[in-house]
Amino acid sequence: MSAFGVKVSMGNYISHSSVSAPVTNHTSPPGVSSPVELPPEIWREIAAVASAHSVLTLRQVSRNMHSTVDSLDQVNLNQINQDTHSTVDLYQSDGGVRSVTRDPATQGAMARDENISPALQEFFAHSNDANVRRHLARNPSLTSDARQEALAQDQDEWVRSRLAFNPSLSSEAAQQTLAQDQNAEIRAALANNPSLTSDARQKALAQDQDEWVRSNLAFNPSLSSDAAQQTLAQDQNTSVRRDLARNPSLSSEAAQQILAQDQDEWVRRDLARNPRLTSTVQQTLAQDQDEWVRSNLAGNPCLTSDAWQERLAQDQNAWVREALARNRSLTSEARQKRLARDQNTEVRRDLARNPSLTSTVQQILAQDQDVSVQRLLRKTFPTGR
Repeated sequence: MSAFGVKVSMGNYISHSSVSAPVTNHTSPPGVSSPVELPPEIWREIAAVASAHSVLTLRQVSRNMHSTVDSLDQVNLNQINQDTHSTVDLYQSDGGVRSVTRDPATQGAMARDENISPALQEFFAHSNDANVRRHLARNPSLTSDARQEALAQDQDEWVRSRLAFNPSLSSEAAQQTLAQDQNAEIRAALANNPSLTSDARQKALAQDQDEWVRSNLAFNPSLSSDAAQQTLAQDQNTSVRRDLARNPSLSSEAAQQILAQDQDEWVRRDLARNPRLTSTVQQTLAQDQDEWVRSNLAGNPCLTSDAWQERLAQDQNAWVREALARNRSLTSEARQKRLARDQNTEVRRDLARNPSLTSTVQQILAQDQDVSVQRLLRKTFPTGR
């Protein structure tokens, strides 16, 4: 076959010498063997090569077929075969050629290829096959606002759902459309999407009627709106408040204070582990009546205040003191000495495991009356300091 063309099924032929109209002549050029209709499996192989390279080159398509697909480059769009009966179309993008087979399975595979070109994205965004659009909607390479907005209004719910999950969903208009979707699952997917950074969208979803939507938003690491955080902190559903309490992006002082006084101890327990706790909220939780709350706070790496460490080091509950003893943020030698002399053996054992111990405190524990404390210390500091 000539290096200036490609054979497709039904006898269609595209030549570099073509000037404008789609080829409709089903007669092969002189010297070219009669075209054969290739099975979908072969076209999938072609599509795989086309997705990975800018130029499509397959000399031997199949050992059992006397057919070849030669190199094509710089084919103008007006030279593309538009015959509806052909098995394959050729679509130009990025100075190369992509193979767009009519086989739905292959189109789907290409639509989810992260190396897909913008031209092919546009092509598949208007596909009549909903499955192809679904694959494209979840592709992280889908960054065009226009294509995102088009898919956000797709009639197929699965298309909109997969778009709502897509971490590359950056279009404000598309997010707004999905935030108002009648399907709660789609709104919940959007609420969980880390690309949801708009204060307006976050505030709207924080008041969504579906608790699943609010819960997903409450735990979204991109939740930055103070207003949304305060709204969720007062949510009537406990699971929503717990998800917010665990969110490492919980930065609102007002929201933290609301959660620190929550009537549900599990909300306060989750909050006490949060790495973003403000000093004021730490003070509130350090005085909490629930021992688990105080224990969780004592083990929190964000607990760096000497005042709250000192208070927890004197806590009547041994679990609280044990958690503090394990905390690597416990760098104060005074606090370490207090725990090194604790009457509870488990407290001293946990302290011996702490790699933040000063050399002075190591010497104290090296002479501990309990041999297990000495053994744990040697394991933590095998060569000493």
